[in-house]
Amino acid sequence: MSALLLAARAWVVDSGHPHARHLLRTEDWVVELDPDAGEALRLAAVLHDIERAFPDPDAPWDSARDWDSPDYNRWHQDRCADIASPWLRAQGAPAALVEEVDRLIRVHEVGGWPEADVLQAADSLSFLETLVPLVVGWVETGRAPREKAAAKVQSSLDRIQPGLMRARALAEPMVRDGLAAVADARVGAPR
Repeated sequence: MSALLLAARAWVVDSGHPHARHLLRTEDWVVELDPDAGEALRLAAVLHDIERAFPDPDAPWDSARDWDSPDYNRWHQDRCADIASPWLRAQGAPAALVEEVDRLIRVHEVGGWPEADVLQAADSLSFLETLVPLVVGWVETGRAPREKAAAKVQSSLDRIQPGLMRARALAEPMVRDGLAAVADARVGAPR
């Protein structure tokens, strides 16, 4: 394990990232799906949602409302890369490594080539494992209607590339459980 990867993990935790476990588990899922995953892919997994640790008070977006907006996803991916890349450079990461991590983070919602598709699938698996309670909270607090929350859970499976059959098989029971949790959410329930 590289010192840079250890530092990235520590940065995520020390930054007070609200979903640090999701980022760390995304790396675990990357390794589960691709035991030979290189440093760039593992770093991209750890840092793919780093912007959530540094909220932009002027951003017009609400992830509960806008998660399926291409414009929101482009903004989110780019902002994450724009935060991660300077941090990597400040840690002394080689330029080629920074460039590859940047490329992967900028497509983590959509994939597009084998490594990017693994990152997207790992992100989905980690989301289903760690963040379904967040989506249930959207319903309970009125941030999103039940149908929008259920669509978010379902999209975590639907966006995994068809060729990643193992990832899809791992996601299916988590989606069933997530959809059940959203269906059981009580609007106005105390959090």
